Amino acid sequence: MGPLSQFQIRDLEEFSGVKAHTIRIWEKRYGLLAPDRTDTNIRTYGIDDLKTILNVAYLNRQGLKISKIAALSAADRDRLVSDMGRMVSEGGNVIDILKMAMLGFDEVLF
Repeated sequence: MGPLSQFQIRDLEEFSGVKAHTIRIWEKRYGLLAPDRTDTNIRTYGIDDLKTILNVAYLNRQGLKISKIAALSAADRDRLVSDMGRMVSEGGNVIDILKMAMLGFDEVLF
């Protein structure tokens, strides 16, 4: 994998605004992410994990409870994020929407 396809937990924290501690809890409690681990037990995440945490963080900031978000399939989360992004694009957090559009290669949302 190239340097832009593998991330550490601090990268996910910086991109999403979700603290590393919270990401670890979401992994354990809800199974939202399943990181690979290095020989020294350091978590590594792929681009799909980054997309997942961005979507989850966005939905959570929009008022959805984490338990409800975790119960959704990845496709349903993607669809909900896209729908909500279109609805709030006029007054919403444009940076969040831009990140999600880029990662999802969603030209319409972009």
